[in-house]
Amino acid sequence: MHGVLRSVAVAAGTACALMGPSMAPADSGAVAMVPPHPARAAEDVRGGGGGTLITRLRTPPTGTSIASPARDTLFACKGGTLTRPDRPWIDAHGVIDVLKRPFVSGTMHWKKYLKVTTTATGRRFKGNGLPDRPTGRFPVQKGTPAYKYYAEIPAHGYPNAAAIPIKPWNLDVTVPRDPSVRAQPTCIDQLTTGMALAGGTFHLEVATDAEDRPVDPNAALPLDRCWGHPYETQYHYHGPSQTCFGSKSSRGSADTRSPSRHSPLVGYAIDGFGIFGPRGEDGKIVKNRDLDVCHGHTHAIMWDGKRVVMYHYHLNGEYPYSIGCFRGKPVTVPGSGRGGH
Repeated sequence: MHGVLRSVAVAAGTACALMGPSMAPADSGAVAMVPPHPARAAEDVRGGGGGTLITRLRTPPTGTSIASPARDTLFACKGGTLTRPDRPWIDAHGVIDVLKRPFVSGTMHWKKYLKVTTTATGRRFKGNGLPDRPTGRFPVQKGTPAYKYYAEIPAHGYPNAAAIPIKPWNLDVTVPRDPSVRAQPTCIDQLTTGMALAGGTFHLEVATDAEDRPVDPNAALPLDRCWGHPYETQYHYHGPSQTCFGSKSSRGSADTRSPSRHSPLVGYAIDGFGIFGPRGEDGKIVKNRDLDVCHGHTHAIMWDGKRVVMYHYHLNGEYPYSIGCFRGKPVTVPGSGRGGH
């Protein structure tokens, strides 16, 4: 198991000591099921106290290349092809029914620290890598629906991937404040692709299964209700994880409170460009056909308090769900795993 494509089969990290999360009873609330409908893949959304929830994802078929920039896939420096996992929440058309996929149950609360500062040229992120919202309970508990899927994955330093905890780590990275689009896309050679303003990071949307085959992590494994889990004890997000990115002082996310508007900024890519939720200029969920090969596009957005025409990335329900490659020049995140599988 190695490198960036082993983000499912996690390894032991060298994170600092756990900052005493409190544990509450298992998840509160339930979400109603809806019948699967392949033609509406990645379109079904629900609003609620947790924000806009995309209930169906479109995962690629087996054999999809990740060796070059293209829509509906991503550009990993190590290349390879994806395998579609055999999971009960994926239908024959490659549609992931999120409401059939088990959630990692339980509730753990964390003390987030994230300080974002700007200079004339840079934007620095310094923090402990922990989120400001509750996560599922990691290590994944025996007897829960998610456990068997994690327990089948080997993990260096642990009995299996189900045993991996969440721990704080030293996040300290500076990205360009006003990035520019380069002539050619840049491939992804590390795990971390961006930093979330809610705490935690965004990761490359490729993992490896128990047979060391590259897979879509959203297809392969259950996640918690914020679409996250740990790698090397570092908590990170997959898929259209904006569900938990609203203000803690308000009910739901801005996507729910203003569904007819463009989604708000939820984080920054490691090339400096913004990462926004799933709604475009007209308030509708963006599709891959609306985005370029890196999962972004250009139009007027709010940037550092001003309205500017600028490139930016979107989260949505079609693979790769977030960043597919970099349009700017990415920086290296110290402590992030490197490319390889």
